[in-house]
Amino acid sequence: MRLNFLTKTADQPEFVLRAATVAAIGAVFIIVGLLWWKLADLLPTVFATILIAIAWRGAAQPLAARFGLSPGLSLLAVALSLVVALTVTLTAFGGQLLRQYDEVAIDVPAAVAMITKLIEEHPWGRFVEQFVVNVDFSKAAAPVAQKLGAALGSFGNGLAYGLFAIIGAAYIAADPKGHVNGILTLTPAPRRERMARFLDRSGDALRRWLLLQLYVVAMNTAFAGAALWILGVPAPLALGTISGALAFIPYFGSMVALVVGALVALPHGVDSAVLAALAIGGASFIEGYLITPYLQSRSLSVPAVVLLFCMLAFGSLFGAMGVVLAVPATVLLHVAYEVFLADGKAA
Repeated sequence: MRLNFLTKTADQPEFVLRAATVAAIGAVFIIVGLLWWKLADLLPTVFATILIAIAWRGAAQPLAARFGLSPGLSLLAVALSLVVALTVTLTAFGGQLLRQYDEVAIDVPAAVAMITKLIEEHPWGRFVEQFVVNVDFSKAAAPVAQKLGAALGSFGNGLAYGLFAIIGAAYIAADPKGHVNGILTLTPAPRRERMARFLDRSGDALRRWLLLQLYVVAMNTAFAGAALWILGVPAPLALGTISGALAFIPYFGSMVALVVGALVALPHGVDSAVLAALAIGGASFIEGYLITPYLQSRSLSVPAVVLLFCMLAFGSLFGAMGVVLAVPATVLLHVAYEVFLADGKAA
């Protein structure tokens, strides 16, 4: 029977049922929104836990197959190998690396001060000052201090989340089939086969993406560090590691590394800043246009424009952690589209 709100001649139980359904749907949306708001920091941590587990399991499987180790022992061997490698690296280069990072921390503010002074002395800089003359820059220190305190607090939270991610990754990597079966048990029976296919494809796609990123970070670190050292740019080891770490973030990471390198070298001369920009930019060009496309041809390819807007979206939702995890999340969404939508239409 059709509902008539003016005459109220509708079947009263049917009206109550529809009203209750609408209210329930609205309540679900409100609850989901509140959970999203409260758990905005937790969701990237859960995803990072899955990525760590995939990488950990992927490194442990060859050891288990080669030496006949159990899953637990192979995971322990990978963890101990990583600790030993980090210890040896820090013992060999830790002192030099710390000195160069101290130099970076000193040179960047000095470069910013030089640029600010240059703008104030230049005619067009004074022209711009006419439009911002009423701005009280003396009060800028308070917001900066507040942001610095917030950043330190976020760093502490990041360490705590990182510890939980490593512990959670150990459980997932030790028993991946058990966790997959748990997800399949919660999936409705008609969708179970497709969910199993999605989990299998997504695990393989994320594993290939992680391997690709390992090559990208290593190549960018090696190329940038070698070029900076050959050109005589200050702190080549620190800038090389910064450039390699930021290469984990496509597009934006290379730009940030280039700016940081130029700022570090600027107090030592404009020519040094130009050489630093050329070294980091050249390393990013070789990695981004020669090596990565070749490796991506053997991995999952995601359109660049989709990747760019996903990075902006995840950054808006989850902050800096969202930008870092935007690419693997986009890979996961791409696999989900293929399994649940594209394959469904083909069928």
